[in-house]
Amino acid sequence: MRGVALALIIAAVVVVAVRWNSWVAGGSDSYCYVHQAERWASALGDLAGGRRPALQVAEPLALDAPWADAARAFAPAGHVPSPTVPGAIVPVCPAGLSIAMAPFVAVGGPRAAFLVLPLFGALLIAATYQVGSRFGGHVGLASAIVTATSPVFLYQLVQPMSDVPAAALWMLAVAAATGPGRSASIYSGVLVSAAIVMRPNLVPLGVAVGVYLLFRPERSWPTRLRGAMVYALCCAVGCIAVALVQWSFYGSPWASGYGSLSALFAVEHIWPNARRYGEWVWQTQTPAIVIAMLAPGLLPGGLVALLAAMCAINIALYLPYVVFEDWSFVRFLLPTLPLMLVLVVASLDAMLGRARLPLRRAAVLVAALALTIPAVAEARSRSAFRLQRLESRFERVGTFVARRLPERALVITSWESGSVRFYGHRKTLVWDQLPRESLEQALVYVRQRGYEPFLLFERWEEPLFREHFGGRDIGALDWPPAAEVAAQVRIYRPDDRLRYLQGLAAPTEYVP
Repeated sequence: MRGVALALIIAAVVVVAVRWNSWVAGGSDSYCYVHQAERWASALGDLAGGRRPALQVAEPLALDAPWADAARAFAPAGHVPSPTVPGAIVPVCPAGLSIAMAPFVAVGGPRAAFLVLPLFGALLIAATYQVGSRFGGHVGLASAIVTATSPVFLYQLVQPMSDVPAAALWMLAVAAATGPGRSASIYSGVLVSAAIVMRPNLVPLGVAVGVYLLFRPERSWPTRLRGAMVYALCCAVGCIAVALVQWSFYGSPWASGYGSLSALFAVEHIWPNARRYGEWVWQTQTPAIVIAMLAPGLLPGGLVALLAAMCAINIALYLPYVVFEDWSFVRFLLPTLPLMLVLVVASLDAMLGRARLPLRRAAVLVAALALTIPAVAEARSRSAFRLQRLESRFERVGTFVARRLPERALVITSWESGSVRFYGHRKTLVWDQLPRESLEQALVYVRQRGYEPFLLFERWEEPLFREHFGGRDIGALDWPPAAEVAAQVRIYRPDDRLRYLQGLAAPTEYVP
């Protein structure tokens, strides 16, 4: 019966992931992952054809542009100039999710990249059930229920980002490490290795798993030592892979696309982040989440220590990190949030057991089902089921660019720089990375190279553009747009400005 119930939960997760998926590479993170997946898929094709793979391709315009730090202006959302290949761009985000997407892209094209989300979502719920079942099958099922309806899980399930895949891999690793089989060290090591490639900064979580394998009391010391060594060797593969990718992309095994550690981490971030993450978890998971803190007293043993340690490490890694204001950044805790929920359910079960409550197992499942009501309502109120509609403008604008702008158009934009490339197949220049005095120079340059420049903004960007360039000449943006798409995005043709100032008509095309 539990198997049928679990299958229904997993099926529901897959349906949500497909039905409400944004299916759009629009924002900085989503474009970073999907575009990188295209490059990895292309590299796979090169290898299959006996050609040398090229993960970085130089942009000739970036090599010859006459203003300072020109390469930065040619790096679209989610990318930075390559430190290793002049004129090329490299992704800000880690390579793991893009590598997982690459086979899908190679077989089904760029849109197939989004299919990894339902797959990893299903794996996460299955792994949560397995880990919870270490405390009893009913605990596993209840843990799967509350995880599947967690607002942050639902919010990330429908976006092409690494949070759900990273959580799935860590949960699978914990399920493998805590299993009874003799191959636990190998399986957990391989999964931790994949999790490290997916999100390298979480490598300390792997230390907690290794310590657990080393000190499992039911096994002899020789067995533990062999298992820990095998586990460490498997984990090393992921660490080496990350080092090689980062060396290739950023010029050093220790570098990343996010910038220097000193710019990202600071002691003064700890309290603001502690307050924010605490509020966000409390609001999205209900006050029931505090029950997890009772687990060490209610559920003594190495397994509880492992789960609690991993949760604490995950939180500690992000407390000194950059402070964000939006609730969705609680996603940083998603890799171990299912472990917190397992501890909540297992602790509740232990309390009911001590109280000798009749039908204890049924009561745990009823409590889990009751928690789904506020959780789904919270997810709905936080737009988890509206992202498809909210993000659709990226594809609509990119499609308009592809169909209506000249083939030799170059689009000067910022927020939409990734989607214009992905859907519009046009070169872009990022305006907020241009020096304040270089707008006219950039326009002259792209025209000399045979491109017609266009300006593309979301409405909220326009005053920022005027401010950045001092509101002079083209920077004044004082003529009507050539087109307005989805009532949010405007496209300006700089050549229209002179005609408009001369009193000639400059009509705007409105595209729904």
